[in-house]
Amino acid sequence: MSHMPSIFRFAELYQQLAMYDGLSGKGRYALLSLLQHLTEQGAAAIASSVLHYKPLQLPKALPLRSAAAAEQSSSRQTDGSKVQRPSTTQQGGMPAVAHQQYTAAGSDVSTVKQLELVRDILRAVQGLTGRYCSFNPASTAGNPATSGPGVLIAPHDQLKLQLGYRTLMHELGELGFLYRRVLAAIQSGRSPHTGSVRQALCAALGEEVTDFYRLMAVLEAQLATPQPTPGADETDVAGSYLSLRRLQLWLAEPMRRMRFLAVLVDGCANRVGGDLAGRVWAASKIGDPLASSYATRILHQMCVPLFDMIRRWVFEGVLEDPACEFFIVPSSTNTSSNRDLWRDAYRIEPAKLPPFINAELAATILRAGKSINFLRDACNDARWVQEWAPGASEAAAELGYGQLPVLERVVSSAGQRVDARLMAVLQSSGELDKHCQAIRRYLLLGQGDFVVALLDCLGPELNKLAKDVSEVTLNHLLRTALLASAGGAQEEGGVQDRLKAYKAQTGDLETGWDAFSLQYQLGPPLSSIFTSAAQSSYSRLSKLLWFMRRTENSLGQAWKLLKVDIERIVPRFKQDACRGGLDDLLASCLHLRAEMAHFVINLQYYVNLEVLECAWSEFMTASAAASDLDCLIAAHDKFLDVVLARALLGPGRAEGLRHTLNQLLRTCMSLAPVVQRFCEKVQIGADSLSMRAATAEASKAAGRWGTTASRVEPAVSAEEINDLKKTYSGLAEQFRNQLNEFLRGLPAAADEVNAEVRFLMARLNFSDYYTRPPTEAPTN
Repeated sequence: MSHMPSIFRFAELYQQLAMYDGLSGKGRYALLSLLQHLTEQGAAAIASSVLHYKPLQLPKALPLRSAAAAEQSSSRQTDGSKVQRPSTTQQGGMPAVAHQQYTAAGSDVSTVKQLELVRDILRAVQGLTGRYCSFNPASTAGNPATSGPGVLIAPHDQLKLQLGYRTLMHELGELGFLYRRVLAAIQSGRSPHTGSVRQALCAALGEEVTDFYRLMAVLEAQLATPQPTPGADETDVAGSYLSLRRLQLWLAEPMRRMRFLAVLVDGCANRVGGDLAGRVWAASKIGDPLASSYATRILHQMCVPLFDMIRRWVFEGVLEDPACEFFIVPSSTNTSSNRDLWRDAYRIEPAKLPPFINAELAATILRAGKSINFLRDACNDARWVQEWAPGASEAAAELGYGQLPVLERVVSSAGQRVDARLMAVLQSSGELDKHCQAIRRYLLLGQGDFVVALLDCLGPELNKLAKDVSEVTLNHLLRTALLASAGGAQEEGGVQDRLKAYKAQTGDLETGWDAFSLQYQLGPPLSSIFTSAAQSSYSRLSKLLWFMRRTENSLGQAWKLLKVDIERIVPRFKQDACRGGLDDLLASCLHLRAEMAHFVINLQYYVNLEVLECAWSEFMTASAAASDLDCLIAAHDKFLDVVLARALLGPGRAEGLRHTLNQLLRTCMSLAPVVQRFCEKVQIGADSLSMRAATAEASKAAGRWGTTASRVEPAVSAEEINDLKKTYSGLAEQFRNQLNEFLRGLPAAADEVNAEVRFLMARLNFSDYYTRPPTEAPTN
């Protein structure tokens, strides 16, 4: 194998000699004989040998055998036929060993001049079909892995070539195959419906191909330089002529570049926008420095339209993206009037976000454009946007790939300026603070005189069945209560018109209180903060607050009946047989009323002060410090989540506790009807005593006995008192059982919901009165 390079070199030189037309066959033999003689005699005898040399009588030259001939010879040897082996050297001919080795290598003598092969290869590398080199149409249009080879060389019967030359033609022809694929990708990107990022990619690929065209022009010019004749001077051999070997060296770098570009266009197929730029960016991060430089150069051009989209979005709020390439897209096609102009307007499409733009920068870009559109559409502040945008966008006019830190600073600065303007508009034109205070006073029952006036006005109406309650009447009574409260008549900013009474659809047997709720209606821009979901949360919280205030009011009415009416009348039964039973029932009702009041008052204290007031204070502090609308919305959502969780209005175990709590409050409200019956019985008994005394006085005046044994009967019968005691006992037992169940569920809810729920448990059962085990009865 050590002789192989010399063998191929000899074959190449002999091929050039054979194609030279200036020598006849005898001349070639004479020249080869001279070269052999000089080799054998050595350099010292060169001069004398040349002077006295006579050409040898060479035998007929052995022709170079093809691979097929070598196979036939081998098969004949296999059949056992005797073949005369040639000698090691033949006088005046090619060395036989070299001939055998060259024949074993599968090479043939070329019948085509190398200049024609070079010219044909130059056509092939430019994607053109030549005389000897062509392309497989199926492989060019489809997947080369499944469609066969992309380069086709003329078969052996049409073109006799050395094996090395045929291999070179295949290798160099691959450049044309790759060029055709890149050119097809460039042409496909010139459609008017193609996105701007892909058009930029095709333009960058076109520039890379333009460099390739320049090289082809240089090589075409070198074709005019003739190839040297065999045995020419070394200086002539080193001239600027083209051979297949030299062409291989010239096209090594274009081959590498075109192979990278072909792989790149295959990887970028069916990708658009930021996803397309991300694919090229990934190619720039590979270890090959040349490939990385190619990808970076292409990426610079691709990012020009992408960064222009970012600039227009950040400074003008314009989303000009007909091919859907930008990573910011409209959230929905909903254009109705109740659409949230902040949440439902735009969003980030993760699949189109380039990897060189991080999530934080993308969120800043999104918020800047959203704020501009929000100022224009929701706040009616388009004039400020028109005045600010032209001057501010100049700083980002020349931004491109490689200037990401500068882009971050420019976007951050623009975002801060727009966010500051938006927050100022919300405070001034939107009157954010005023509406927040109105929600706190009226919707969350923070103004006590309004609550009292509303209970007095709405109480008789809401005590009816829900089907008999009119929403128009409720709103009229609400307006009356609002005007009766302190400052209600002086409310500005449409507060009176925004506060509405709403009646939900309920069953026929439910009362108006079950269907009643208050709503505070807000439009843009504040409707993006106080959304319909937030209004639903406020409604749930308002229902609980109203339920507690109604229960407190009901217990207050029961106390008034017990302390003012019944306790004042009972002393009139001092000589009546029912006095003892009335005193016991009065004391029991007062004791039960006190337990219920203790529960309701502490529950109200916990919800209003430890939950609502603390969370509201935190929300107002966060609202004042909010730098953008997202921070303000997050602070408001956090306020609602905290309040609902601590007030046992959230999901999980709080749902079971909420059901028990509603039953407890209804049980507390059931005391007032029992006390009312008790008061009626006492009042009837007192009237009976008065009538009995008047009858006695009339009898005494007529000279008769003032009373008789048949007339001495209890003013309130024992059956009536026992019936009231039985009702009271059932109510008291029901209340205590429900309260015990509620207290047992609080620790688990505190572990799941919030630890502050334990404060409510400490207030309701500070002495373990409801949870300690009952004392054992003494034994005899």
